[in-house]
Amino acid sequence: MLKLKVDLWSESMEIRSKIINNKTGKYEAIDLIFDTGAYLTVIDSDILARAGYDLNSAKISSVNVVGVKKIPAREVLLKGFSFVDLYGNSHPIGPVLVYAIDMSEGFVSGVVGLNIIKEFETKIKFGCPTTIELTPTFDISQPVPFDHFILNESRFGLWAEHSISA
Repeated sequence: MLKLKVDLWSESMEIRSKIINNKTGKYEAIDLIFDTGAYLTVIDSDILARAGYDLNSAKISSVNVVGVKKIPAREVLLKGFSFVDLYGNSHPIGPVLVYAIDMSEGFVSGVVGLNIIKEFETKIKFGCPTTIELTPTFDISQPVPFDHFILNESRFGLWAEHSISA
């Protein structure tokens, strides 16, 4: 079980995560909103570009955002994603498909959505501190290798053929 520290602010639950920098191969910290109502995981396009992901050649797509019509997005396969637990330990879960969107006008770097959350039994415990307990429904010690990731069949990829919402 992973126990994540939650910062509550602006009606959101923020957690610490890490993504692999495509240039250096090292994990870099990123704070994301944990959103059980978001279908997909989205990350600010500027953050992904700085981390060495080529957004120009990424597949063009779109995501639905509550209160907004579809907005343009780029599909980006992160080489690695990890959650940072309450004690500061990093737990890599493998490659993850995310959507790059311009979030420069907001105050968040991105959102962890159901394409990741659905793979865990999730308990949110409000208190001091507020925590999220994630129990993987898979062997977390055996993440899918990047070169074996299959977009439509692998954990943390696409998991439905119908319209996509973030």
